[in-house]
Amino acid sequence: MHVIALGVDVGTTNLKVCRVPDGSVRSVRTPDDAEALQHAVRRLVAELSEGQHVDAIGITAMAETGVPLDRELRPLTKLITWRDQPGVEQAQQLDAELGAAALYARTGLRLSPKLPLVTWRWLRDTQPELAARTRLWAGVPDLVLAALTGSHAMHLTHAQRLGVLDLQRRQWDQELLEYGGLDLPPVVEPMTVAASTPDGVPVVLCGHDHLVGAWAAGVREPGQVADSLGTAEAVITPSPGLVLDDELRQQGISMSWYVDGQHGCAVSGNGAAGGLVEQRLTAVDRDYTWLHSVLEPVGPPSDRFIAPYPQGRQAPAPDPTSTYDVTRRVDDPAEDLRALVDALSFHARWMAEEQTRLLGIDWRSTVAFGGPVRLGGWMARKACATGGRAFAVLDDQAAAAQGAALMAAEVVTGQPSKPLPSRLLAVDPQLTETWDGAFWHRFHKVVS
Repeated sequence: MHVIALGVDVGTTNLKVCRVPDGSVRSVRTPDDAEALQHAVRRLVAELSEGQHVDAIGITAMAETGVPLDRELRPLTKLITWRDQPGVEQAQQLDAELGAAALYARTGLRLSPKLPLVTWRWLRDTQPELAARTRLWAGVPDLVLAALTGSHAMHLTHAQRLGVLDLQRRQWDQELLEYGGLDLPPVVEPMTVAASTPDGVPVVLCGHDHLVGAWAAGVREPGQVADSLGTAEAVITPSPGLVLDDELRQQGISMSWYVDGQHGCAVSGNGAAGGLVEQRLTAVDRDYTWLHSVLEPVGPPSDRFIAPYPQGRQAPAPDPTSTYDVTRRVDDPAEDLRALVDALSFHARWMAEEQTRLLGIDWRSTVAFGGPVRLGGWMARKACATGGRAFAVLDDQAAAAQGAALMAAEVVTGQPSKPLPSRLLAVDPQLTETWDGAFWHRFHKVVS
């Protein structure tokens, strides 16, 4: 059965729409205005639909980003992103009233100003007139769904990133909703059709883009780990079910449902990944062509120690202390960048080891995907840093968009989709042993 499906992925930096099975992609910078975003989505979908019989459309997007809508469902502000985090005082207030441990036990999320729940309370406290005009909060994928179908709904894996979803019941928590003070659209279960376009094309909400990319890369069972690399980095570990142990919270690890709706899923984040490397390149007046040359060939890790946390560490062992100066001057930029990339590689291993340890899972393999995978030297370093575990790279630069298209096709046909092909990296055992020895222990000991 020949099926044509489109996948829409709204990321922090870029909006991508792809078509499968031929792999055509259209991409623009992600607008910061909700109506401009909806217009861009409709335009790119129209371009890839021209002359085609499209059978399904899948939607994925970043989490914790959205906009309040008025009673006519028009946006009242620009997009409020996961980076903005205006509600520092409100997060402290919620901690005092409810407690971080209690919130985690209900939602699987660590309390932080990043949570939309906290942002909504900030809106109520600081802009009561705007809050009073708000009818609905729309996340980014909800805006895309509305642009294509006129309907509003929210995928389970986006709903669970808001801070108001009871994970066990998979329903809105009324007490937390009242604290935030904003209404939300209905929750859509994974692997279902959410609505249809005016032309009758089924549209599937596929979920959080990091998770959809992991699913597309073939990370679908416990023991497999996904490393989603972009401006930030997310390490994703499927588990047999939900584990809401408070030690996970203390280590900065979120717990949720996976995009299949069947497995649980642990997620650790590092806000300083590809974005940090890009900032450092700018500071030392170098470009990616230069970086590619200094990261190859790969040998032992750098003797320089770098704790790669310019704004503190999210996980494991959360620490708000900034320990990396992006703009500092150095005599040897090449060695400095090698040390930074090596440290980021070790940190990704640390996140995965803590997740799998606390979940009681044997970590067997990793698949990395996202923009930085184009830097072969960086990926080879990550492979060396994994302690001898299998490490593969998904070269597709639109993994989440491709995954959304594949998932939508699977939902409408009932036929399981194959993962996107990845490339296993071979690492010399002696080199792995070198990375796994004193260098790894030194990094782990100092940063922890």
